Amino acid sequence: MSLPNKKSSFVIPTIKSMQSRDPDMAQKSWEKLENAIQEIYKENAGTLSFEELYRTGYNMVLHKHGEFLYSQVQRTLTKRSEFLLDQAAQNIDETFLPAVKKIWEDYKRGLQMVRDILMYMDRSYVKQNNKKPVYDVGVETFGVTFLRSPRMKDRLRQLLLGLVKAERTGEKIDRNLLRSMTFILFEIGKDIYAEDFEKPFKEEMQLFYAYESQAFLEANSCPDYLKKVEARLREEYDRVHSCLPSDYAGGEGSIKQVAEHELIGKHKETLVDKDGSGLTRLLEDDKVDDLKRMYDLFSRVRGGGELLEDRVALFCLEKGKEIVLSTDNQADPLLYVRKLLELKERMDHFVKEAFKGERAFTNKTHRSFSEILNLYARSPEYISLAMDNYLRGGKGSSSAGSRGGSASSSKVGGTLGEVVTEEQVEAVLEKCLQLFRFLSEKDMFERYYKQHLAKRLLYDRSQSEEMERKVIQMLKTECGYQFTAKLEGMFKDVGTSKDVQERFGQLQQLHERRESGQIVDLQIKVLTTGYWPTTASSQVYRLPAEVEAVRGSFERFYLNQHNGRKLTWQLAQGSADVKAKYDKVYQINMPTQHMVVLMLFNEGGAGAAGGGEGATLTLAEIEKATGLSQSELKRVMQSLALSNFKLLSKEPKTKEVEATDKFTVNKGFTNRMIKFKMSVVAATKETNEEHQASRAKIQEDRGPQIDAAIVRVMKSRKTMNHNDLMVEVTKQLQSRFTPHPGDIKKRIEGLIGREFLTRSTSAMNVYEYVA
Repeated sequence: MSLPNKKSSFVIPTIKSMQSRDPDMAQKSWEKLENAIQEIYKENAGTLSFEELYRTGYNMVLHKHGEFLYSQVQRTLTKRSEFLLDQAAQNIDETFLPAVKKIWEDYKRGLQMVRDILMYMDRSYVKQNNKKPVYDVGVETFGVTFLRSPRMKDRLRQLLLGLVKAERTGEKIDRNLLRSMTFILFEIGKDIYAEDFEKPFKEEMQLFYAYESQAFLEANSCPDYLKKVEARLREEYDRVHSCLPSDYAGGEGSIKQVAEHELIGKHKETLVDKDGSGLTRLLEDDKVDDLKRMYDLFSRVRGGGELLEDRVALFCLEKGKEIVLSTDNQADPLLYVRKLLELKERMDHFVKEAFKGERAFTNKTHRSFSEILNLYARSPEYISLAMDNYLRGGKGSSSAGSRGGSASSSKVGGTLGEVVTEEQVEAVLEKCLQLFRFLSEKDMFERYYKQHLAKRLLYDRSQSEEMERKVIQMLKTECGYQFTAKLEGMFKDVGTSKDVQERFGQLQQLHERRESGQIVDLQIKVLTTGYWPTTASSQVYRLPAEVEAVRGSFERFYLNQHNGRKLTWQLAQGSADVKAKYDKVYQINMPTQHMVVLMLFNEGGAGAAGGGEGATLTLAEIEKATGLSQSELKRVMQSLALSNFKLLSKEPKTKEVEATDKFTVNKGFTNRMIKFKMSVVAATKETNEEHQASRAKIQEDRGPQIDAAIVRVMKSRKTMNHNDLMVEVTKQLQSRFTPHPGDIKKRIEGLIGREFLTRSTSAMNVYEYVA
């Protein structure tokens, strides 16, 4: 029989408090209620009048027998729990848990009816005396007397943990039964559940996975082990979510944390270092899915994420060292940069795809790249050379023919695949600038980039002026206006030179002498000394007479318009378009040095060497006639006699040029192109001597910059100790270079000598600014 709905309860008339006239009233009333409770638990509630039973309990409380009633109910529920315990203990293991489940459900249903009968006691006596409600007393009594009795507690725990273990080992179990039993424990008391089941559950799980993980690890590779772990953790989550009232990820010491610690945390170093399948092998083989799984699992345990970050950064550093310290790579700047770009793209791919773009991985791999790029002193030069290759339109092997067969021009084309479109070029240049960011000597890069830009502008070798300006804008964004001010000034000079050239051309047309039909069209670029890297050449080139005449004419024209200025000719930076007659007339673009040498073999151009068409000249004779240095002349003669465009013949036919070698016009020269371009056969990088000279010049230029930084800091601080000044000056200069502490100290001493600073009289390591 079910209880009446609470909302449709019967009305009991108010009875004024009075002393019972029947001294046995309490005992008789209790016997009536006790008998009703027994009948409820015998499932005979249908024979009872709940209205009458409610009135009986009401009267007992009203007549001050609440304490007696409360204690008797408690005693009765205890006896009932003891009876149920004896009943449950008789079951074998196979029927024990279902029996306990049914016992609790029946007990709980009866307890709810008892609660309804004694509702008035809960509302008055229990509240007034801070007692537990009847239902809570019944639940607690069942928990203490039944569930936690020595005969029940261990057996129940062992059977429940046995179900869990059976499922872990692959057996099919009754999950509904497991869920019901664990929720019974939780309902009866969270402390009972935590102490009697959850704690042993964690301990059992810890032991199970300690053994299984060790066996897994010995029998499987790292990726296979991680897959098994991933599956095990999914199973545990599903088991807890479906069968247990526990919070799977409930903070410190949670089920999730215990499982992950046993399966991952205790073995993380072993997994990372596992021979043949650890982290290094996964990175080597680009196993992104396995790396993603490793990161996902490792990030769950303490120290796992940091371990991966450090090892990935170490992998990046070791791979980078292999690249920058390789003699093969050092010999080829474009190959050097290509391999670094490939490594950077590879590491970025790992961070994005495998490590979820985690900022810590990015920061640590960037620190590795910073160390890598600064291991080799020529990194700034090589990055600039790679960018120069692309800005000149280098496209790998496909451009070899148009570059006069230069072997080095084809190396970088495959950096990230075949670079053809302007968008692809821009993308690769942006990647080169990413490497630039890691340089500590950005001023070295600036020096080389300025040199390479100057050659592109002067020889009209730039593929796109728009692209050049984009790169300068990128550099300005990265390093500020001062870094690119001179580069922008170079573009301004080129524009101004066009206007000057146009005015001179108009003047030349009016006064030009045409003799024997020979016309020299001189194109001149006027450069501002401070912007361009060129310096006054120590070599005196002896230009052909017709070229020298036009050069002198322009100089007089320009100085007449700009009084007080001085022109210093940089002949080595120029080029010439020469018409040469072989099997047909070719129009050849070549550097000025080439033109000077080739004109010695021109018909009627005997000159000082006694040359002319058909003449044979030695290297020494050519050197004397032109004024070119022997080292420069050798490169010129290699280009003219040993490149794809053999305009001259050489005897003997060796690959090297010696002082006694003889040269003559190659009358058998032929080429399918009418117009083509030649260049000096030269290394794409500086020689060791040139590099040392560049470094010495940069070191010289850094001195005033360090001075300026020291003065700026001291002017704002007035007084500062030595260590703080060193730190602040280094911080200010890091955007261009990282000064050596010894250099800063020398500049401080120099400023003291020049009375910009003085030492404090109170402490020798404290400096004061002298206004």
